[in-house]
Amino acid sequence: MICLTLDKLGVEYGKTTVLDGISAKISGEQIVSVIGHNGSGKTTLLKAIAGLIKYRGSVRLDENGQTLSSSQMRYVPQLSPVQSTLTVFEMVLLGLVNNLTWRVTPEIFNKVDSVLHALEINELSHTPVNELSGGQRQLVFLAQAFVSEPKLLLLDEPTSALDLRHQLIVMNAVKEYTKRTKAITLVIMHDLLTAARFSQQILLLEKGRLSILDEPELVLQAQRLEKIYNVTVSIEKTASDFLNVVPLKPI
Repeated sequence: MICLTLDKLGVEYGKTTVLDGISAKISGEQIVSVIGHNGSGKTTLLKAIAGLIKYRGSVRLDENGQTLSSSQMRYVPQLSPVQSTLTVFEMVLLGLVNNLTWRVTPEIFNKVDSVLHALEINELSHTPVNELSGGQRQLVFLAQAFVSEPKLLLLDEPTSALDLRHQLIVMNAVKEYTKRTKAITLVIMHDLLTAARFSQQILLLEKGRLSILDEPELVLQAQRLEKIYNVTVSIEKTASDFLNVVPLKPI
């Protein structure tokens, strides 16, 4: 079983404390949505876990008691400009850079092709990445992360540039990947309905501190959310029995 352990994780930018004393233990085969108001430290948390910024405290990823290296983690950031003329297939293939030789074997070809089909971007295989829309590029970088099969997947707002249909495609693909590989997926979400629907747990940050990490129904409670987001809310169940947070008015 894979396990991510955070022990008193903290991050400072100059004299400003962005994260302070984050301690948590998350086991495998789970999607954990990271939520919180703007500036609460969500992206900083994922970057610290990925080892992209300096932090105090410790981050440990174990599998059956054995510590895994940072190569077993993949961080997919929010969208940024892309100038690369590599094709979609070539960009996704780079996710396997540690396993590549001068020849692309049928096994590797099929692995990349399978991921492209799962995210429904196989028709873009020969298209240069710099010609894609923002939403299409996001799908390509998700495919690149999936194909490397990390034990820990860190996604920063993966659905922000996508239409409703592709949001569902992405989140269903994330769900299937997490279950199939028994990985841990941390995903920053602003849509609380999507967070509740696809997550086994929700991690709520408040001003750089861990407010609560628990099942969606225990985290998404009106009094708590009103305090965090400064809006009155109504918590409802949809016709499909999904938990929904309806914002009513600013406080």
